[in-house]
Amino acid sequence: IATLAGPLALPVVRYEGRLHGSGRHGSIVAAGLAPTTDFVAGALLEVERREPQLTLNSPLSLSGAEFRRETAGADVVAVELPWLWRFALPAGGLRIPSWISQELRAPAGGVLAVPNAVRKEAQRHARREAYEVDICRGGAEIDAFYRNYYQPYVTQRFGTGALVVDLARFRAVSHGMSLARLHAGGEWVAGMLFRISGRTLHLGWFGSRAFPARPGASESLDVRVIEHAAAAGASRAVLGHSRPSLADGVVRYKSRFGAEIRMPRFPQRVIGIEARRASAEVAMALDAAQFVGFPGGGSGMRVLRFRPAP
Repeated sequence: IATLAGPLALPVVRYEGRLHGSGRHGSIVAAGLAPTTDFVAGALLEVERREPQLTLNSPLSLSGAEFRRETAGADVVAVELPWLWRFALPAGGLRIPSWISQELRAPAGGVLAVPNAVRKEAQRHARREAYEVDICRGGAEIDAFYRNYYQPYVTQRFGTGALVVDLARFRAVSHGMSLARLHAGGEWVAGMLFRISGRTLHLGWFGSRAFPARPGASESLDVRVIEHAAAAGASRAVLGHSRPSLADGVVRYKSRFGAEIRMPRFPQRVIGIEARRASAEVAMALDAAQFVGFPGGGSGMRVLRFRPAP
């Protein structure tokens, strides 16, 4: 419940680089949690410089002189706020959730299945890399998975934007979950947590011994777990949260499985994106990001487009 209103402090970061689509130099000033501001900047820029500016004490400071000075001259201003503070976002521009959900559902009267192309690709990787997958429950394997796979993999993959949960929360969330372990030549190289509740499969955290993960590691685990859940009677797979952009690599990957984008059940933090310079280059970068939202709070997803004023 507390996440609906906090945290209140807003770190402000200035990003500079080349705008996607045009290659023109651009700048973004973003306020919010570091993983989100890094995501927005990376969606719009080939980031060349990231410079922390200040920390605002509360969302009310967004209307103050200090924030106005920091955003002067920026091409784009982005702000992420807790859901209950969304009224304080800059007027106009785009409003998108910080996270979206992606789900795979069985057709009416059918069974949960992986697309043939994805299944065959996983089989090719399994033959080439000598992959095998086993499934275990809890115990010492969970702590080993956290220390040797999840934590180092997420830290290396996302860098300053990494959102790594601590071991206590990891243990609490993973309680009662199963762990799928990927082996190559007898060596445990990657893993993924999951839970089957009723007829629904929930995919959890992924981790790898190496970064980048070995070829086909994610596909091999996902296919094996989805097929395991289907055999257990699951008709729906919740593939987890992703960033709200069709251009995002995670979104594209899950879409290959036929996953549909849906609004998460729990209200997410909200991102407001305002173009301070409505140039064709800025519009091109915003459109290339293919940000998605749910206008009016409904369930219908839309790709949000920006066009400069005539």
